[in-house]
Amino acid sequence: MEGGSVDSSEHRVAFLTHAPSVIATADEREDRFMDEQLGRFRAWVEPLRERFPAAIVHAANSAATLRDPATHFDMVRPGVALYGMDPFGEDPFAQELEPVLTLVTKVLAVKDVAPGESAGYGRRFVARAATRLATLPIGYGDGWRRALTNNADVLIGGRRHPLVGTVSMDNITVDVGLDSGVAVGDEAILVGAQGPERILAEEVARRLDTINYEVSCALTPRVVRR
Repeated sequence: MEGGSVDSSEHRVAFLTHAPSVIATADEREDRFMDEQLGRFRAWVEPLRERFPAAIVHAANSAATLRDPATHFDMVRPGVALYGMDPFGEDPFAQELEPVLTLVTKVLAVKDVAPGESAGYGRRFVARAATRLATLPIGYGDGWRRALTNNADVLIGGRRHPLVGTVSMDNITVDVGLDSGVAVGDEAILVGAQGPERILAEEVARRLDTINYEVSCALTPRVVRR
């Protein structure tokens, strides 16, 4: 717990702050521990508000802000919701959030693959039939985790295509099929919308068994921000 004040000698303005963990389970809708923590926080803060009437009290992170108005006090301090990501790991649009992150790259190469031919370290992908693979210049060196090996989709030409083979430091390969018309230079979306399709950070997080915030925070300085 942290406390601070401005001109506290005259008690003009006092700020009472607390780390987001004041509501440790706000993102777990069915868990009632939030009610217990909120009750303890309120019991602690109300006597102080009587001493410092100008105090500004805030405790709600993104999940608490969206889940229960009782957590709002004088202000809220959302984090992940500011980026349009759902703190509950579900559908941000259901919370009237608009995702702002688009992770985009371009097709670097396109190669035909015959049955039995493989791609990537460890031959984690072996073609069962003739197909076409697109190479994209992004990998775990950019924050696109190796655990997404054979475990993600990429949008190219407004269609979903599976990531196949091992995610390497600098490249991934995508099975675009023989009839997609994908060509070198085409835009590829790993997170974001393209045409009628969308890949949310929440989807990537579920594949990685983590949270959407880690997906965005994992992107390294190699990824150009615009």
